[in-house]
Amino acid sequence: MKRLKKILTSTAQRVVDYAMGNGLMQEENIATGERYITPGIPELVRVCAEEGIVLLKNEENVLPLNKDEQIAIFGRCQLDWFYVGYGSGGDVHPPYNVSLLDGFKNVGISYDEEIANLYEVWCNSPQHKADHGWWGHWPYNHPEMPLETEVVETAAKRNDKAVVIIGRAAGEDRDNQLKEGCYYLTEEEHNMLKLVSHYFKKIIVIMNCGNIIDMSWTKQYNIGAILYAWQLGQESGNAVANVLCGKVSPSGKLTDTIAHAYADYPSSNHFGNMDNTEYHEDIFVGYRYFISHPEKILFPFG
Repeated sequence: MKRLKKILTSTAQRVVDYAMGNGLMQEENIATGERYITPGIPELVRVCAEEGIVLLKNEENVLPLNKDEQIAIFGRCQLDWFYVGYGSGGDVHPPYNVSLLDGFKNVGISYDEEIANLYEVWCNSPQHKADHGWWGHWPYNHPEMPLETEVVETAAKRNDKAVVIIGRAAGEDRDNQLKEGCYYLTEEEHNMLKLVSHYFKKIIVIMNCGNIIDMSWTKQYNIGAILYAWQLGQESGNAVANVLCGKVSPSGKLTDTIAHAYADYPSSNHFGNMDNTEYHEDIFVGYRYFISHPEKILFPFG
């Protein structure tokens, strides 16, 4: 927090000076070029992002990664990262975005380029290109590339660890739903985790989500570390890579309790009625309920 306060103080003055000297330019919808990068803002955005990342699990020193290791990255969000939440914020177009692959390059961590190229070709093909939708019709996820057993098996022979990314987005006028590809994993995501956890001994899962989703699957697979990285803005790749390599310690805390199952939430049977919402849990709302039912907690609030 001291690091963040120091940057906030110095950056605030620079932002004011920049605005007074250059004016707040709003004539364009898409920001491109150096003139839209306010001095100090990239550093501030990165630090805020780093401070918010939550380390849910780290067993057998899977993290941090070091520069002597070779890492295989699975999941299309390595390219189609969810940078911001949908809604008014989702219609903001920053002057640049740092992907996870860019972040790896910037901190000097080696990743499997053969796997990365597979994803790049697949994600950029016309039939699989990410659809970002429009107001109220944004995607909850981007469909995953089907993985073949041979691809994962051979990748495990030339890499030390694997990173798997799960991406989700909900937002204003586009609430989360209890279905696959939204609150639950898709069949392809399960297949990806199943294959990677079978052939790799050390796996890190990164949750690129704007909200919590079902995490019961973390008990099914051989996962050594889990980072809840949220949607971190334009410096996402740098922030996540800095945490992965140990340059920054993840100090974020969960703002929600992640239960073992959706049914473990006391409001699960009554939430969502557009006409009438009943609080059957009485005074045992939120954390009060889980304090008296710790057996239902998978990852605790705070």
